[in-house]
Amino acid sequence: MRNTTLSLFAFFLILTVSSLAQAQDSKPAEQKPATPAAEDSEKPKNEVEKLIAEASKRGEKVLKRCIDPKSCGDESPSGQQLNLERGRAVNLPVPAYPPIARAAHAQGSVEVQVIIDEEGKVIAAASINGHPLLQATCVRAARASEFTPTKLEGVPVKVTGVLRYNFVAQ
Repeated sequence: MRNTTLSLFAFFLILTVSSLAQAQDSKPAEQKPATPAAEDSEKPKNEVEKLIAEASKRGEKVLKRCIDPKSCGDESPSGQQLNLERGRAVNLPVPAYPPIARAAHAQGSVEVQVIIDEEGKVIAAASINGHPLLQATCVRAARASEFTPTKLEGVPVKVTGVLRYNFVAQ
C-alpha cells in the first residue's frame, strides 16, 4: 500500500511539474526576426570582416583581391584594365605543426583571411576553414607575414585576401 501511495504521489508530482512547464511555454515569446539567417549574414563574423565594414563606413577603399596572382584578374568589374601593382610577399612564416594536431593526425589545408594595410603589414587575420587544431597556428603565421604595398593608380591601398596553409600528417 505504501509503495502504491508513493507511486501515485510521484506521478502527481511529475504531472504538476510538467503542467507548470507547459504553462510557461505557452506564454508569448519575444518576437524574433522573420529571417534570422539574413540578419546573421549582415553581421561581421570575424575581425577581418569587422575591419572591412569599418573601412567601408569611413569611405576607405579595401581591394578584395586574392593574394595569389594566378587566381586573380587585373580587370575592374566593368572590364576596364586596372593600373594595379600587386604587393609581393616579403616574409611568409611557415606555421608550426602543433604537437596535439600531429598526435591527432590532423591534416589538410587551412585558409586564413587577412587584411594588409597600405604599408604591407597584416593588420587582421581570421581562419575561415580548416581543421580546428591547426587554425590558431596558421592565424599566428599569417599575422607575422609581410608584403610590399599594393598600389592602385600608384597609391598604396589596403587589400584583403586569403592565405592557404597545407598540413600533411606523417
